[in-house]
Amino acid sequence: MWASIAWRLFWRELKRGELWVIAFALFLAVGSVVSLSGITQSVKSALQQRSAQFIAADRVLGSSQPFAEDILTLAASNGVATAKQMQFDSMLFAGEQMQLATIKAVSDSYPLRGELVLHRSASITSGPAGQLTPGKVWFEARLLDLLQVKPGDSIELGTARLVVAGVIVNEPDAPLSVFGGSPRVIMHLADVPATNIVQPGSRISYRYLFAGSVTALDLLTQQLEPMLSVHQRWRNLDRESAIGGALERAERFLLLAGLLGIVLAACAAAVAASRYSQRHTQAVAIIKALGATTARARLIYCSHLMLVVVFSLLLGLMGGQLAIFAAEQGISHYISDYRTAFSVRPLLLGTLTCFICALLFAARPLWQLAKTPAIEVLKQPAAIMTLDKLQVLFGAVAIWGLMWLFSGELLISVGLFLLCAVFAAILLGFAAAMVKLAKPVAAGQSSAGRLALANLRRRLWANSFQLITFSLAIFLTLLLYFLRAELIGQWQQQIPDGAPNHFLVNVSAEQRAKVSAFTTENNLQPEPFYPVVRGRLVSINNEQLQLEASKEDRSDQRVGVGRELNLTWLASLPANNKIISGAWFSENTLAEVSVEQEIAERLQLSLGDTLDFSIGGQQLNATISSIRTVDWNSLQPNFYMILSPDVLATFPATYITAFYLEAGSGNLINQLARQMPTVTVISVDAIIKQIDDIIAQVTVALSFILLIIALAAALVLVAQVQATLEQREQELAILRTLGAKYAFLRNALLLEFAFLGALAGLFATVLAEILLMVLQQRVFDMPFQFNVALWWLGPFIGIVLVSLLGWWQLRRLLQIPGAVLIRRVIQS
Repeated sequence: MWASIAWRLFWRELKRGELWVIAFALFLAVGSVVSLSGITQSVKSALQQRSAQFIAADRVLGSSQPFAEDILTLAASNGVATAKQMQFDSMLFAGEQMQLATIKAVSDSYPLRGELVLHRSASITSGPAGQLTPGKVWFEARLLDLLQVKPGDSIELGTARLVVAGVIVNEPDAPLSVFGGSPRVIMHLADVPATNIVQPGSRISYRYLFAGSVTALDLLTQQLEPMLSVHQRWRNLDRESAIGGALERAERFLLLAGLLGIVLAACAAAVAASRYSQRHTQAVAIIKALGATTARARLIYCSHLMLVVVFSLLLGLMGGQLAIFAAEQGISHYISDYRTAFSVRPLLLGTLTCFICALLFAARPLWQLAKTPAIEVLKQPAAIMTLDKLQVLFGAVAIWGLMWLFSGELLISVGLFLLCAVFAAILLGFAAAMVKLAKPVAAGQSSAGRLALANLRRRLWANSFQLITFSLAIFLTLLLYFLRAELIGQWQQQIPDGAPNHFLVNVSAEQRAKVSAFTTENNLQPEPFYPVVRGRLVSINNEQLQLEASKEDRSDQRVGVGRELNLTWLASLPANNKIISGAWFSENTLAEVSVEQEIAERLQLSLGDTLDFSIGGQQLNATISSIRTVDWNSLQPNFYMILSPDVLATFPATYITAFYLEAGSGNLINQLARQMPTVTVISVDAIIKQIDDIIAQVTVALSFILLIIALAAALVLVAQVQATLEQREQELAILRTLGAKYAFLRNALLLEFAFLGALAGLFATVLAEILLMVLQQRVFDMPFQFNVALWWLGPFIGIVLVSLLGWWQLRRLLQIPGAVLIRRVIQS
């Protein structure tokens, strides 16, 4: 019996449209979670696959010992592809010419990720493609001029004579550090024995390259752990490098967008569920008057909810999966070898989200609805939504739970939830203040503006909730837009036109004059020369340092840097440095050191501490006189430790400088290298290109997320306007009876939504400006820059968006003739 009633009532409600708001809210909630979670995973996977090209494999095992075949056999048994790589420095000889070079010997399967591009010519822009074969070597283009050879000539490497086959156009795992090494050579691994270079005590770097599925690689890693010696360790993309930093920023953007997107859809579901329950109060009273029990009423309306949940869940899962597929197709245009992989996690998150929204947003109103007594059939239904404190609590718990599920980061979820709660409390306080301010202004209602203010005041709590959700929607839109279009652009512009893109390393004191003369002759603008001495920090305040973190229990011993540092001495503070505590060196300074802020925090250093260094077997100490910040994005030589000139003046040093060189001027570098072959020239153009490429991929994901948030914001407004339709019908009927004209009512309606939109836009702008300031200073390491466009764009978006959507929802009420409208109100 109850099932038949429930089914007929369900179809009637579908025709009236009552359930569609809830259904679409749940659909958007599920679709948002599935699409955002899936797209986030896809973009992260794409970035990881792209980063794998920077190491020519998915994972790399480094070793200082010769290859162990049992490691490769184990990898093959797990279905993991492998490749071998050896790297060492050696002299190349071509007739009377010689040059120190970095030799990389690889097996046939190299590279496992990325593409090795070789040209059988002296040009990197044109020439037939080459292939790595035994007996031939491939040169970095500038090495041809340094040795004065051409393709087809032979060179000597150790005791072997090899043929120069051509030039290296693209090497996937070429080093991108500005302090990289010598010109590079690629050869076949089979030719290494003939060189007789590998001898006991030789400094050779061995690498095992692996590629395969994540599951197979994780299993291989676990199986290899007991087999690895102290000479072997896993190598990953350097998170401190420029590429690693760009990937880290990209992950933060996607996490931020994914974490916030679900909030709006959850709010829309809450409003729609409350409205549906209020709308059916008299229906429950009627069926109870006819003999139905509370349990029977709950079965009827819970079955409605379950049908809506199933319908919305299926459509949401399909819609989200289609969005993921479309995103993966877009990513494939950026990464030609992108490998798609189906993941069940977005579907599980979407399903869980749907049930959380249904239980914590819709179940409470329906549970209370079934308690409606039969006597309510004689009462007029309330036109205004009441505030259910328990439902607000359930909704808050649901939103926090969804944030946690979607982000997987507990601290970020708690912080964001508290931020939203504080923001909501501030807006509620503003709404209370608005009541007092609007009351005298709205008195009389003799104009459209006063009537709009009176309507805002009359629906205080409903408008307060609308103000919160509109502000949140506009805030998210502004934040993601400025992240995508403005903040990322500002970060990219930190590298100004003409910034140094070539570094000269290992310049001796005698070569400084030659370098200066060379730059002057060729109209180059060099940076100052920075002296460099390699040294190790060994103790702080006479406390011996632990060289690196260890599993051994040495908790009382302070951990040091773990490597040698590039130390320098300067009389003047570098332009991209800023003293935050202490003072820079004076003319009479003796044995002082200035320390960069991050390493000072890491080593727990403070002003007045004494640092002991070991340089070339000699010990020296210096007292910390200042702590400074460094702009690491400036593409200029930067140092953790800068000592006063008196400390290092007697130590032999090499120098670093940099200059900007326009594209196509590579011959100048070759000329410089021929004149001073011991000077290492490093180009950073490749670093900038890779970072720009990654950012371009991230902006595609952010653009899609903006679309999702815009749809969610529109749904919130639709749900909230639907909740006030009956009350607005009564108000319009009264005003029509009193003689109000169509134009007057239209203007009052538009002004009401415009006021609400302007306030929401203003609050959203304030919050967005605050958060962008934090991102500028903490994430991008940039000085705060006031966003002028933000302050007109936020209110403008609020006024236009809220006014248009509100007018679209209510225009039909204004078009109903007065007599018809009055009859509808009386009959209801």
